[in-house]
Amino acid sequence: MHIVALIVAALGGLGLILWRIRMAADATRDIADVAGDVHGFFRRWKWRRNYAASNLDLVHDPREAAVAMAVALAQSNGVISERERRVIIAGIVRTLGARSDQAEELFAYGRWLTRDERDVSSCFRKLAPMIRRDCSLDQIRDLLALLEDIAIADGPAGDIEIDALRWLSSALPA
Repeated sequence: MHIVALIVAALGGLGLILWRIRMAADATRDIADVAGDVHGFFRRWKWRRNYAASNLDLVHDPREAAVAMAVALAQSNGVISERERRVIIAGIVRTLGARSDQAEELFAYGRWLTRDERDVSSCFRKLAPMIRRDCSLDQIRDLLALLEDIAIADGPAGDIEIDALRWLSSALPA
């Protein structure tokens, strides 16, 4: 009887050792998976950062480019005022033919696109080639008129706004 108990105890000890080895292997596999996930995360993050160094690099529609230009011009002197916001929304409705709810969405998207842009001139330089390539002369004239309205919405246009509009007028065929 004591031999049977000894065999059962030995088998139990061996089972415990095998079970602990399996748990250690599972833990090692989980750690390797986490390390792979972290490596993949940084690789994806680096790729996204290289792909779109700026949100403006994601713009492929001239309407979105026009709205981003309008928002960048409005926030060139700090914060977008309510009057500037109303001028932008009205201009989107009038110039782009959007409904008021679509204009609000485009305005919000334009704010997101330009949230990291601190310089209206660099925003214009990035987006002007698309406007030049994809818009007709009448559309360009309408955009320039909208931007001029935004520049004077809160009073006389500042030097930064005037310089940016002057550069854009010379860069676009009007």
